[in-house]
Amino acid sequence: MSKFRIAICDDEELTCQEIEKIFIENSDEIGVSFETDVFYTGEALIEHIRCGAAYDFLILDIELARLSGIDVGKFLREENRNFHTQIIYVSSKETYAMKLFSVQPLDFLVKPVKKEELFKAIKRGLEIIGESEDYFTYKSGRTNNTICCKEILYFMSNKRVINIVCRDEIIEYYGKLSDELKRLPDYFLQIHNSYVVNLNAIKKTGSDHVIMNNDENISISRKYADSYKNTIFLRWKKMHCGG
Repeated sequence: MSKFRIAICDDEELTCQEIEKIFIENSDEIGVSFETDVFYTGEALIEHIRCGAAYDFLILDIELARLSGIDVGKFLREENRNFHTQIIYVSSKETYAMKLFSVQPLDFLVKPVKKEELFKAIKRGLEIIGESEDYFTYKSGRTNNTICCKEILYFMSNKRVINIVCRDEIIEYYGKLSDELKRLPDYFLQIHNSYVVNLNAIKKTGSDHVIMNNDENISISRKYADSYKNTIFLRWKKMHCGG
């Protein structure tokens, strides 16, 4: 059974307990297991992430004491450059929709959090990030190497040389981009003859380009423009409409 890591951050201890209890008692409904960490301040969660902790989901209260949940979301997206982690905001108020736009949350739930609404959001998130840890294997010389797909920003090819561009490194090996695309999860998409991008690692998108989490600007060629637009629309619909 696949395991996903969840951080719950709320300055109300009872709220944290209630949300954690939902995951502990009902994870079999989704068919995956969850490992939860609880934080009572945004500062504590950010420090944990700075020290290397990685989460698939953040359940974030908006109205934290010092750093707000929105501040934590901006840290994750802008400083940490993490667009894999899905953010679910919770609040007793319903007036935050526009303020949340910049951190691209998966959902916004009103307290008290209901199990049905929480799991509906989690299921959508799993469809977006993939329900299992995806790995990609490439051959360098005579050695087969494996890398976690969520670490990959994009593939770039120049003739027979392929570069896998990750957050912290660039891996070079020989291969054919069209062959590699067939072996990748469906959240990788070709947008140019020389580029295949991880859709979860796109920071911003324009009509003819994308900006990745490392701030690199990659052109979308006319050949792939329609398929890119269609794919992005379907992902947006899945995130916001559940279908």
